[in-house]
Amino acid sequence: MKQILFIINPASARGTTLRKWTSLAKQLPDLEICEHVTTHAGEATEVTRQALVAGVNRVIAVGGDGTLNEVTNGYFGQDGRAINHAASIGLLPSGTGSDFQRSLRKGNRSDLIETLLNGESNVIDAAAAEFRDLHGERASRFFINIASFGLGGDVSALVNRWRNSLPRWIGGRARFSAAAIAALKQYRNLSVSMKLDDDSSIDINSNLVIVANGRFGGGGMMLAPHAELDDGLLDVIVTDCATRWDVIKELPRIQRGAHLRNPKVSAHRVRAISIRSELPLAIDLDGEMVGYTDARIRVLPSAIRFVN
Repeated sequence: MKQILFIINPASARGTTLRKWTSLAKQLPDLEICEHVTTHAGEATEVTRQALVAGVNRVIAVGGDGTLNEVTNGYFGQDGRAINHAASIGLLPSGTGSDFQRSLRKGNRSDLIETLLNGESNVIDAAAAEFRDLHGERASRFFINIASFGLGGDVSALVNRWRNSLPRWIGGRARFSAAAIAALKQYRNLSVSMKLDDDSSIDINSNLVIVANGRFGGGGMMLAPHAELDDGLLDVIVTDCATRWDVIKELPRIQRGAHLRNPKVSAHRVRAISIRSELPLAIDLDGEMVGYTDARIRVLPSAIRFVN
């Protein structure tokens, strides 16, 4: 019998996730279902890892992209390999950004619950990132959606800093938009050097680089419109010599992925990328600011079995 663990982040969506889950849980059929409500950051990673070792074969993140990222990291052991290749993870979205779900097939809530409980899973890619953490030490982490360097990392830091200070009625997209405007006050291009697939090198002046497995980030912005979750590649979106005003003008077009037409924006597809900068650029992984450059990212093809 399928054993399913739901991991709920009660802080997600400004506290509304737990209330929604409490109501929803009463409607679930009497299956082999367990739940765990987290109490601190990073807990979902350890709970996922322990559950998979114990034989649970499906773990569902109830929350936003940050919760899913923690579950994704728990899917892998300390050696960087999947603990159980037959086990799957899934997402019941309820977060500030909830961007990863936008790259998945659409359906209504009841269909989603049925899929999470009984649906099949498909293998998708993930990525591994090496970087300097907030204390300047070397660190590594997996991600499933998007890594953003520079402006994106600054925006995520502000969104998370404002999590408990802004009124609950201010939604995710508005929070990301306000944070982008605030972060632009400090926007300044830096000399950045990138090595693609350990081969070609690109030198740019930039404060915004995206490395994407999924298409959406920043509260619904289509940052990487051509990214696919299962193609074994990462889409890299690069700005070069883009001014603060350039970024502001592109914000409406980013919503629909039309910013790639801008001559100051280029797109690349890679299996691995290294990024160095003259001064540290902030790094956002799946909506959480985790550290700074220098960094290296590589794709993990068909690494995760995901319920979709």
